[in-house]
Amino acid sequence: MNNPNDQIEKTLIGILLSPNEIYKEIISQIGPHHFENDLCRKTFYFIKKISDENKRPDPVSLLNAWKSSESFLMPEYAEALKTSQNVTYNENIPELIETLHNALITRNITKIYYEVGIGLHENKPGRDIAEEMIKRLTKLTEEGSELQKIVEMPELTTNEREAYYRRAELAKSGQTSGLETGIESVNKFTGGWQNELIIIGARPSMGKTALALFFGMQTGKPGIYFNLEMSQSQLTQRLILQNSNERIRSSALRDGTLSNEELTHFEKTIGIVENKPFKIYDKAGCGVNEAIRIIKRHARLNQCEWVVIDYLQLMSLEGFKGGNREAEVSQISRTLKAAQKELNIPFIVLAQLNRKCEETSDKKPSLSHLRESGSIEQDADTVAFIWRPEYYDLKNEETGAPYTNEIFLLFEKHRQGATGSVGFRHNSTMSSFHGMNESPNQFPELKTNLQPNKSFYEVDRDLPF
Repeated sequence: MNNPNDQIEKTLIGILLSPNEIYKEIISQIGPHHFENDLCRKTFYFIKKISDENKRPDPVSLLNAWKSSESFLMPEYAEALKTSQNVTYNENIPELIETLHNALITRNITKIYYEVGIGLHENKPGRDIAEEMIKRLTKLTEEGSELQKIVEMPELTTNEREAYYRRAELAKSGQTSGLETGIESVNKFTGGWQNELIIIGARPSMGKTALALFFGMQTGKPGIYFNLEMSQSQLTQRLILQNSNERIRSSALRDGTLSNEELTHFEKTIGIVENKPFKIYDKAGCGVNEAIRIIKRHARLNQCEWVVIDYLQLMSLEGFKGGNREAEVSQISRTLKAAQKELNIPFIVLAQLNRKCEETSDKKPSLSHLRESGSIEQDADTVAFIWRPEYYDLKNEETGAPYTNEIFLLFEKHRQGATGSVGFRHNSTMSSFHGMNESPNQFPELKTNLQPNKSFYEVDRDLPF
């Protein structure tokens, strides 16, 4: 059969064998199954093997790797080397890779339709067939194949041994094994945000967006915040308030009535915020597969070490026409879990709760209160709920005193730890958070000797908002 991409495949092999460092990026995006040309497929297999041994592929290392196999034939090796002689070093590599991805998808679509379509003749429910079709086609567009990775036990144990000693070193230095949360009590309870699917549920006005923004900022690592609900201005104001150390009034920021002292801190805070490794994807009704493509693209570039989605029930599932919202949300949560497992980074997903939690005497939410829950609680590794007793004018059962600015994370599911309650405090505007025994900076403590950075209105910059 004629292979229309034969030259493209040979060009990529030539680039991989050339003296450059781009081979890592190419190998991270394609596999042997992307090549129709048998010789290119075999050559790529040995190139990847060399790369997996932390060596740079070149004609010599390729020869040694090929010779170590029983399939070595000198004429094949010589033919493979010819491809590297035709590289001009001005090829559009992303375009070449995308061409191979599209070709692989095209080859597999017919196979998927045939295999799943068999269910029509086996009297399987139409919804089950449609969901399986969507699942397999989605996996194909994201990964380019349906290959499964089998991991041998020695690899598993070696990886875990190394991971333990890394955690031990962090513990000795007082650091968390996961991402910094910014709140000591939460750090102690969770070890920091782990590489899990983490669901944080709450009723409206409980502060889930403010808390998620705070967590994202406190990590100090690059990540993506998926903003499906708030306007860009509202979101940016919250980020500014969180980083202002209580020196800016939220009402004055909103109304444009900052004092001169507040304006000084406003300009300084703008400089702090714009230099954070924080990206916001701002789109209402973002599709889950669209979000995953964005996350994977940035993860490949080491620009995404955490994800926050605000919030789950506002997401859509591309191509879903079942009409059952609970089934759609269930598929969304399963898709997010699969992506989190593959990328091995924390996914913090906010979720809306139904009204039933407000019908209880203590207003405490539980797993049964997850709105359109479906399989959310099964897919998640950790499920925590935000509980603010002050909002409901509740009193402390032990002291009888009214709650004041306390906020609790109720961990109802915690796959790698205990369940329980973790308490901390928020300020009056819910723009910052601190430990139970800590006091936030107060607005009256403004200092007038601080000078603002050069205004961001006076420089040409790409702001992250």
